[in-house]
Amino acid sequence: MDPLLPSLPAAFGLAAASGLNASLPLLLVSLAARTGLLHLAHPYDALGSDVAFYGLLAIAAGEFLVDKVPGLDSVAQVVGAPLVAASGAIVFASQTGAVDRVDPGLQVLLSLGAGAATATTVHLVRTSARPVLNLGLLGPVASLLEDVAAVALVAAALLAAALLPVVIALAAMLVVWRRRRRARREEALRLAAWSQWAAACHRTGSSSS
Repeated sequence: MDPLLPSLPAAFGLAAASGLNASLPLLLVSLAARTGLLHLAHPYDALGSDVAFYGLLAIAAGEFLVDKVPGLDSVAQVVGAPLVAASGAIVFASQTGAVDRVDPGLQVLLSLGAGAATATTVHLVRTSARPVLNLGLLGPVASLLEDVAAVALVAAALLAAALLPVVIALAAMLVVWRRRRRARREEALRLAAWSQWAAACHRTGSSSS
């Protein structure tokens, strides 16, 4: 596991992505491992092998095409439910620090169970909604949006640690900017109040004379 990754959010994000597309998160994790962006602990480092990468690439291409065909997509989703659970379990457990402070064997079981449950829950929601969407010929559009969402979830999980310093810096800049803006506003109000007081004093002096 890459120590820079926030394990628990990354694990749930990857598992949820598996619920939207069973093979795509595994493929992206494999690609990240091959490029050095992600370092996986044994035995999950096998995802970075040539066999795993090209096998997942072929499966992802097939899943992408089948899921765009109304009617066939629903059948594939039902048949592919075990693959979804397995995918969610693997990507969750690959973040081996997500569940800690327990026996190593129990840690693996908890990680596999949490990943499978998360992916299956998301998958059941999309599977139940797809027939309704197909009635309005919106199935292919929904499938494409699910693919985009899966990629976004994986990217967020893998890049969260790298983007965290940027987010903190932007938040700090926003706080400084708001404080300076408030200070300028308060200074402007003080100047306006002083101007009004000076004008009132001038009018009072003019009336007395």
